[in-house]
Amino acid sequence: MRALAEFIMRGRMQAALVALAGSLVPMLSPAAVSLVTLGRGLRDGLLVMLWGLLPLMIALYGTGINPMITLATMAGLIVVVAASAYLRLSASWSSTLTVVLLLSALSVLLLNLLFGSSVAALEEIVAKMFSQLQQQAGSEEPAFQPGRIFLLGVIGYMVALTAVISLVLGRWWQAMLYNPGGFREEFHRLRFDPRIGIALLAGVAACYLLPQEYASWAGLVGLPLLLGGIALVHHTIATYQIGAHWLAIFYVGLLMIGPFSLILVGLGFLDSILNIRSRLAKGAK
Repeated sequence: MRALAEFIMRGRMQAALVALAGSLVPMLSPAAVSLVTLGRGLRDGLLVMLWGLLPLMIALYGTGINPMITLATMAGLIVVVAASAYLRLSASWSSTLTVVLLLSALSVLLLNLLFGSSVAALEEIVAKMFSQLQQQAGSEEPAFQPGRIFLLGVIGYMVALTAVISLVLGRWWQAMLYNPGGFREEFHRLRFDPRIGIALLAGVAACYLLPQEYASWAGLVGLPLLLGGIALVHHTIATYQIGAHWLAIFYVGLLMIGPFSLILVGLGFLDSILNIRSRLAKGAK
């Protein structure tokens, strides 16, 4: 990974090549764009992003894939550049994640406004898929049929998740090259202002209290707090030095146990209110 990061930062041509060819490897192209933006600034990041957008433009007009999938990927690249530029200036993960949330929500609403017909086509495909799954399951009860609002929430979550993973990779690569251990320290300190934490948790609760169509938006609104909870787990394991294998168990649980993510959202919220890290530091002495 270090060799790849060094190759990307060697020059614009190398970074553009990775951004162009990286579309064939999940997350590689946006992560390369993030690294360049973090290391060299917004101007270079935008130039490299254009190379990352090129194969997506070809796919948009040259394949039979639903345009919304490609457009969402393009939106993810744009959010990555903006969020990376903000992180470069602010050096604050908590505010950057809030920016990612806002930009992702805004981008998906703009996509719906500008490309409503593509969203409608994708909505129809998803509805047919759900109907087929219900028929295969042999269930007689009416199944939930996802509509436009639900689908937009899913797309927004995927845009935000792409941006977050790319930011993490880009910042990790940057620290690996220029500030060893810096990313670990930054990530372990991730904690939200109590007012932001309350607003995010209220948003998640509202998404679940509203009609089922809005449930998909809970993932997007809760994503910053989810990262806060993950950061707290990393910090706790490092503080008590209980072994990296617990991190592996933790991530398996995160992938396999659905409600686990909600627990982490709650943990991220509690940390914003109670500053659990300071209490852990006292207990570790």
